[in-house]
Amino acid sequence: MIKIKVESAIRALTMKITITAILLFFTFIVHGQLTSKRGYVGFKTSAGMIDTAFYMNYGITGEYLMKNKFGLIYNLEFQKRSDNYKQIHGSIGSLGGPPLILIGLLSGISNTSNDGNSSGSVFGLGYLGLVMGILITILPDGVSYHIPFKYNGDIAPYANVLGFDYVWNKKANYSEWKYSCSFGVKTSYWHFSNWMLQGFVETRKVAFTGWGIGAGLGCSYSFGNTSSTTSKL
Repeated sequence: MIKIKVESAIRALTMKITITAILLFFTFIVHGQLTSKRGYVGFKTSAGMIDTAFYMNYGITGEYLMKNKFGLIYNLEFQKRSDNYKQIHGSIGSLGGPPLILIGLLSGISNTSNDGNSSGSVFGLGYLGLVMGILITILPDGVSYHIPFKYNGDIAPYANVLGFDYVWNKKANYSEWKYSCSFGVKTSYWHFSNWMLQGFVETRKVAFTGWGIGAGLGCSYSFGNTSSTTSKL
């Protein structure tokens, strides 16, 4: 049974790497236009190996693109591993910001009901906690740098260094929050309808694991324009 699972995992990983390589090839013969957009949001999936375990990853991804070709990356992912561990991944901001927003809102309401006296409010933060929560929430998972190739494709190295994972294993009675990070390269093929395909290869790590290796695919929708002229294919 274990041999069958390993062979299936290897086949799935090989297929994803092959498709990613094909996407990388086509990127070199098309033009780079994604950097004229404000950003994108979409879905992605990947597969790979961490230590001796095979993993499948599913998630929502987004990126805010700046005029200097740098991008701010946001991810929310679910990972299932063959060693019975499961993980939910997000940025430190996305996990820590919303609770602080709620605390600040409750604190502000309590402060208002006490005629401005913060001594009786929740945590004594007032609406300052709300503002702090919003600022923390917008912290990205990581950054990327986009290198256009001709018109509607680009390649982008990226580093996700502000990640946090909730890791659990029911069989081992284990659950903890762990710091996580990933580094990789992704390629994007952009179409004038604003839809785009992406392929990526990456290495990722959660605090207690070794460095893993994986590859994946994504489909996203781009929005906004940083320039007034956009040509079609």
